[in-house]
Amino acid sequence: MTKILHASDLHFGKANALMVESFFHEIERQKPDLVVLSGDFTQVGSVAEFKQAAEFISRITAPVFTVPGNHDISRFDLMQRFFDPMKNYRELISPLQDTVYEDDSAFLVGINTARPVLPHWNWANGMVSQDQIQFVYNQFRYAAVEKARILVCHHPLLTLTGAPIDTIVWGSTDLLQVLEHNTVDVVLTGHIHHAAVLAHEDKKGPVMIGASSATSTRLRGQSNGYNLIRVEQERIEIDLIHWSGSVHEVFESLTIPRVTRLPPPEDE
Repeated sequence: MTKILHASDLHFGKANALMVESFFHEIERQKPDLVVLSGDFTQVGSVAEFKQAAEFISRITAPVFTVPGNHDISRFDLMQRFFDPMKNYRELISPLQDTVYEDDSAFLVGINTARPVLPHWNWANGMVSQDQIQFVYNQFRYAAVEKARILVCHHPLLTLTGAPIDTIVWGSTDLLQVLEHNTVDVVLTGHIHHAAVLAHEDKKGPVMIGASSATSTRLRGQSNGYNLIRVEQERIEIDLIHWSGSVHEVFESLTIPRVTRLPPPEDE
């Protein structure tokens, strides 16, 4: 079994100090095999905020898997924003924006969906490029059939149930086709500060799991919290956990069957 603790949107610079410490102690109490942080480590992408995020991550005893979010691009340093938007993330959080992690029972691919500018009024919406879609395809193509396949990105690929805002990353249609073709089990996202699970009724395509903000000021009445994903041999168990004001507690649980796969054809 692999126990994954999934959180997002720490927003250092706007983070609540009490929530930061509470969340850290929750991570250590849960003893996960892997911590997944799906973007927005900072509020305005400053060096000072990134140093706070890096210090927090350095305290976590479990391995940490990260992807950046749109708030991790500098808001005020325009030269950096347009010419080297991931400089601070690359130097202080992770050198890789599109990356892979593998253990005995899970295979994860992470991609950067944040963009410094988009042909849209809201640059925060994010985008997936064709090169990234090819990267995702190539990584999952020959992943071991017995391992759960998990994609991690900051922006949702579909509208989550009860989402306070309707934000879907550009390029999601092509990416979803690749994920279905490669029988990906789960997609972990953040961005909208909303915890929810969205499973396809026909069981085609991955289950979408969104995370609320782990440590920042609450947005639109949503709770702070994180998700716990347990990858078992035949199933994946999901707990959505929120901060009640005094403790972290489970408010929704779901179990989904693992995808049964055949080895890829030799000539694929």
